[in-house]
Amino acid sequence: MLRIEPRFLTLLAVLGAVLAIRLVGLALSNAELYFDEAQYWVWSREPAFGYFTKPPLIAWLIAAGTSVCGDQPFCVRYPAPILHFATSLLVYAVALRLFDRRIAFWSAIIYGTMPGVSVSATLMSTDVPLLFFWTLGLLAIVRHVERPSLADGLLLGLAVGLGLNAKYAMIYLPLCFVLYGIADREARRALLSPGTVAGLALAAALIAPNIVWNADHAFATFAHTRDNAAGVSRFPNFLGLLEFVATQAVILGPVAFAAYGLALAVKAGGVDERARRLLTYHSLPVFALISLQAFVARANGNWAATAFPAAAILGTAAMFALDWRRGIRATIDIAAVVLVGAAFSGMLAGVVTWGPLGSELGKMRGWGDLAAKVRRIADEQDIDTVVFTQRGLTASMVYELRDSGLTVKAWRPDPQHPRDHFELTRPWMANDPGPVLLVEIGDGPPPDEVLLRSVRVALVPTSVHMAKRLGWVVSVYRAD
Repeated sequence: MLRIEPRFLTLLAVLGAVLAIRLVGLALSNAELYFDEAQYWVWSREPAFGYFTKPPLIAWLIAAGTSVCGDQPFCVRYPAPILHFATSLLVYAVALRLFDRRIAFWSAIIYGTMPGVSVSATLMSTDVPLLFFWTLGLLAIVRHVERPSLADGLLLGLAVGLGLNAKYAMIYLPLCFVLYGIADREARRALLSPGTVAGLALAAALIAPNIVWNADHAFATFAHTRDNAAGVSRFPNFLGLLEFVATQAVILGPVAFAAYGLALAVKAGGVDERARRLLTYHSLPVFALISLQAFVARANGNWAATAFPAAAILGTAAMFALDWRRGIRATIDIAAVVLVGAAFSGMLAGVVTWGPLGSELGKMRGWGDLAAKVRRIADEQDIDTVVFTQRGLTASMVYELRDSGLTVKAWRPDPQHPRDHFELTRPWMANDPGPVLLVEIGDGPPPDEVLLRSVRVALVPTSVHMAKRLGWVVSVYRAD
């Protein structure tokens, strides 16, 4: 008879309670979809092997989720906390093979409740499936290094291939494995084994449809990823680097991040050296690369997200090796406060309008009101096509106007070079026939190309929540 270890049952209960809190918070939230989420929802209605700015897995995941309960924000978002729950269990499995059950237990809890995960669990983003497949791949590497096998090589390939379909940052995992193989003899044996070769072939096969899609669309996703990473040079961006590092400490938790840093510096005596090396090579290169990006140009805090499964495990092991009992307790206390605050923050959308929290929550309110006003104007003008001039606004309006009967299109100034998914798939250009409603952010004139055929029919005030993003007004023009 299969016997389940009591500590693991306790872990399931704790992580299950965390999942329940997050799902209840999403159910009670009145936050509308963030415009990136709205864009992913649009993609989910247009099945494909690729999209303009991201690989396809996020769209497939949303399509599966909304097929269960509909298109409301909760139904778009609920896969996020479920996947984070599953990723936490994978963290447990990785830590259990490297350390003991105690460290595995606390690694899973510290990862599953760390502030970055608590915030991520309130949104549907590409990082959510990426982290799941990254951690699955990390587990495959740990097993593969212990004893190279075809099964673990294929498991690694499956994780890398599906992870690449979530976000191209998954490529960091095989690169980290290569660096680890250079530094460690047993890792090198696993890296050069037939199982790894088979796994790489499987990964290539899984990402091949997306590459073919890109080839058919002028490699749009690759170009966007390159441009997003390049940005404008700010070298030497010392402030940006400090901000990025501080953000990483906030995401993981300051105590766990400090313990991780000490483990990297071999200041946490008692941490198994082989485990320390494996986890270092599957986290530090990512932190270093994105830190360099921050120093040269800019880097968002989540760009190093894939480093956190290994960092959480190593930080936890270091805290126990250093006997930081108060530090562990402080880490859990901070995580608990952020967990509850993040889970129920959506209830404050439209209520709190000041400070950093109000600014972030403001991105998730007002879209429905604006859509209702645009729909009313379209009815008054007897027009059934509405054109928007900015990607985020277009994404939100496609979602909010989904049952209105209106056709939503995107203004495309350059017929030869679409700038986003909507300009690619639902363009409206200067020579296209009217009448249409042309919705422009702010109170400026419409684009020069359609100025002579346009007349403003409304100046729509936005809510205070949208003012920082769209300005206080949105201009609506009739273009005939």
